Amino acid sequence: MTKKLAALIWLRFKLFTVNKSILFEIVSPFIFAYFYKYLYSLQKISTQNSDFLGFLIPFSLSIGISIPIIAILSEEQEKNSLSALMLSGVHYFEYLISLAIVSLFFALCIIIIIPLILNSKVSILNFNYFFSSTFMAISVCLISLIAGLLAKTQVIGQVISLPVVAITSFLPMLATINNTCKAIVNYSFISLFYKYIQEPNLALGNNSKSLVIVLLWIALLITITYLIMADCKK
Repeated sequence: MTKKLAALIWLRFKLFTVNKSILFEIVSPFIFAYFYKYLYSLQKISTQNSDFLGFLIPFSLSIGISIPIIAILSEEQEKNSLSALMLSGVHYFEYLISLAIVSLFFALCIIIIIPLILNSKVSILNFNYFFSSTFMAISVCLISLIAGLLAKTQVIGQVISLPVVAITSFLPMLATINNTCKAIVNYSFISLFYKYIQEPNLALGNNSKSLVIVLLWIALLITITYLIMADCKK
């Protein structure tokens, strides 16, 4: 199983880096970061504070992680590539975990590199930032896996990806100007990251409510993924 999983991870990594459209989606968050940094510099607005990361990191994860995952899964289901893999002895767990591992690798690249591009005051060694953003990336990855498994064709995948991207990208931004959106964010998978952005110096121990909420979200998303996998095996 270990060798098979390692081979699948390598194949997924090659797919992410060889497919030009997927590679562009992965690279586009870094392009946007440079673009926003340049745009804000023209207006003499700093991009170093954590508030800017509060919008850009979720946006980058939705563009660079969600869209590729949904696109890959929907395309493979439409072309029956998944059925071929199943017949060759690949298990559903191995199939999904390989995609999740490669996706999280690129998610960590986004989490680490974008603050460096922005010359952010937030250090990549800041445990609160890294911990909260990683948990958000895991949730985004799981939601994208679910959406991709539900999309039986590429067209449906494109339609499903729009609300996923919109919710992940713009809900944290809307939370700063709308109390209803703020309440939704506080009970969403973005909760812990949003709390960090609001109070960067607050210890995670004092954010236990948000941590529990995010962990419950992850547990729920894993359960839903498992149920969909079980249904697909039938």
